[in-house]
Amino acid sequence: MILSAHYDHLGIRPAPRGRERDDSLFNGADDNASGCAALLELAQALAQGPPPVRTLVILFTTGEETGGKGMARYLSAPAEPLATTVANLNLEMLGRPDVLAGGPGHLWLTGFERSNLGPAWQERGLAIVADPRPDQSFFARSDNYQLALAGVVAHSLSSFDLHKDYHRPSDEADKLDFGHLESATRLVLRAAAPLADGSLRPAWIAGMQPERVTPPGRKEVEAFKAGRGGSKRKPGEGGGSEGDGGDD
Repeated sequence: MILSAHYDHLGIRPAPRGRERDDSLFNGADDNASGCAALLELAQALAQGPPPVRTLVILFTTGEETGGKGMARYLSAPAEPLATTVANLNLEMLGRPDVLAGGPGHLWLTGFERSNLGPAWQERGLAIVADPRPDQSFFARSDNYQLALAGVVAHSLSSFDLHKDYHRPSDEADKLDFGHLESATRLVLRAAAPLADGSLRPAWIAGMQPERVTPPGRKEVEAFKAGRGGSKRKPGEGGGSEGDGGDD
């Protein structure tokens, strides 16, 4: 199983003319230094615990903010075969509590309805709920999505509450809730434990595994424009509108 977090953010962007003294450094404290800090702690805790039954891959990716390039690179040369990789827990923005998830110490899971993991964790009493904002399509907006398209049961855990510092220089460390971050990290450890020891086998709910949509070919587009298409659907319809991940 893979535990992952992206360590890139948006770098430095020139301040507008006349505002050259404005902060132009995008620190990304919540997005996603918080996830990276949690992953480092998890790696240490898991290394000091009993040997896991499943092989654990601790993966820090870059390029998530520019189309998931780091995860794409991993998929081209995975540390362990994808055919035997059963799950990915991707950590994305854990630094501030989300009242819609239950507040401090609670997390939400992207794509909760797609696999057996969320319900299994709730049966174990873990404070993990379904993504309260499904209209934001967070399942398809982080590194987990590329792994999901490859068949791995892959989700992101988060407590992002749509705060106004998202993708702004104001995403600073002094705005993090470190008590919540510690509780969230301990919660992820509890969620990872049954996956690591083999007592929980991840599985997609029937019909809920995402599939990559193949763009329409040139002939299909030309036939549609000429009114000769063999289907009433527009070119490219028949699949979801989810992207390849990588903008959070």
